[in-house]
Amino acid sequence: MNGLVLDNGSGLSREEHISAAALTDLLVAANSSPVAQVFVESLPIAGIDGTMRNRLTNASALGNAHIKTGTLRDVHVIAGYVGAANGESYVVVSFINDPRAEAARAAHDALLEWVYEGACKTAETE
Repeated sequence: MNGLVLDNGSGLSREEHISAAALTDLLVAANSSPVAQVFVESLPIAGIDGTMRNRLTNASALGNAHIKTGTLRDVHVIAGYVGAANGESYVVVSFINDPRAEAARAAHDALLEWVYEGACKTAETE
């Protein structure tokens, strides 16, 4: 995979790199693999468990997003799958690299909610 640099495998190294596009491609491929269901089910569910337990608890996306989170100083990341209101499934990847990344949680939650709700509205207007 072009641009992938692994240092220690935990994701906690400043030497590790992957682009959002490459991670998206990886998630699309994983979703087509024989272990797709097990992989998706291993990701935290919005408003239900893991690092997403306390997020989107009062949102319509509650229970409809399987999302891995990642944080380092000045970095906040979400990546995973959103089952939208229209029945479609979408891959979502967002990296925020900025000294103010701590404020990214609200933006990421809004993105997940928009994908859940917005995808439905887009499909209805076509």
